[in-house]
Amino acid sequence: MTRARVHYGDLCTVAMPGADAIIMSGAKAQEKFFRLSDDDISQAEAYRMMTPIFGKGIAYDAPPPIMKEQLGFFHEALREARMRTYANGFIEEAEEYFGAWDDFGMIDMYDVGNELTIYTSSRSLLGPAFRAKLSGEFARLYQDMEGGLSALAFLAPYLPTPSFRKRDKARERMVELITKIVNERRASGFVGDDMLQSLMEASYKDGRKLSEDEITGLLLTIMFAGHHTSGVTFSWMGILLAQHPEWMAELRAEQQALLGDRDDLTLEDLRAMPKLEATIKEVLRMYPPIIVMMRKVVNDFEFAGYDFPHGSMIFAAPAVSHYMPEVFPEPHKFDPNRFLDPVNADKKNPMAWIPFGAGRHRCMGIVFAQLQLRALWSHLLRNFDFELVEGDVYEPDYSRLLVGPRHPCRLRYRRRRSKTSVAAA
Repeated sequence: MTRARVHYGDLCTVAMPGADAIIMSGAKAQEKFFRLSDDDISQAEAYRMMTPIFGKGIAYDAPPPIMKEQLGFFHEALREARMRTYANGFIEEAEEYFGAWDDFGMIDMYDVGNELTIYTSSRSLLGPAFRAKLSGEFARLYQDMEGGLSALAFLAPYLPTPSFRKRDKARERMVELITKIVNERRASGFVGDDMLQSLMEASYKDGRKLSEDEITGLLLTIMFAGHHTSGVTFSWMGILLAQHPEWMAELRAEQQALLGDRDDLTLEDLRAMPKLEATIKEVLRMYPPIIVMMRKVVNDFEFAGYDFPHGSMIFAAPAVSHYMPEVFPEPHKFDPNRFLDPVNADKKNPMAWIPFGAGRHRCMGIVFAQLQLRALWSHLLRNFDFELVEGDVYEPDYSRLLVGPRHPCRLRYRRRRSKTSVAAA
């Protein structure tokens, strides 16, 4: 896609199974992509492979006004008081998970990122009791549903293949689990401080409450939006920091200046780490988990002298946009300082840095995902050193719809203060 842009400009067509795809890159073309009316384009047609997971009439499968209402339910789940609860949960999960590590060893960052973000996500979505009892089953069900996301799902998501059968059974079981929790809460009067509770209390504009199937689908929507972003970005961050120890030292200095000898992180602390925030942004720029965002044209439109006919697929590509040298100088260089500039690239051109999309369809999980990553990496930076594993190749695995590092993705770690010395102190 990058080569196509270099040769043909901001608008170019590539052959895809089922329909040609028009890549829209560059500031003006991407602004057009993200500002197009729902009357002209359809997310539902582009993301049919998600309907078996999220459910009929949920998220992309819902009419645009209903989808807008559904996503609006998350505003309550992401309000300040709830974010404080989530932050405390992230911090506790980091302390428990990394506290179980030995003083030194080797880990696969991709596996660690996925496992840990399952724990933090299940706790935030469904509460600490669910996390304590059922997070193992939750992880297996999630993996089975995720296994149904393939190139075949893009073309024919309802074929009776083994992976699609596992996907469907996993969703059925997930509905059972969440329905059980909903019924128990309603019977006992228990009020949780999690996303499930927000959805249980939500109503459509016509006064209708959400069904258990809708609650499950919306929880899965936010889960799929945030889990892989966090898990993949967590692993790439470890790789890039191990490759750039001088910047890891900068981040440690920021932690020391902010916290000193304190271990009791707060939400306010997590929001006062500009270098860590800039690092997360730079990791997402270089390795966006979603390399293309898709829409299907449902009404012909014209842009820049070109016709976009009904039935065409249009793409905005973070993997292309994030490497435009006119926006991000030396785009292949790891440089978090580019996001510390008061007039940085994502402020000058908000349609250029797009790991979470842009405009009115920007992913609502951005705040949740970034807070999660700050909590995990604040703990790691203060407690561990990391090194690359000689002989390992750290490169993207483009065989997945959500692009993470290729396996193995190993790093060596060493605790900065041994468990023995910490216990003695």
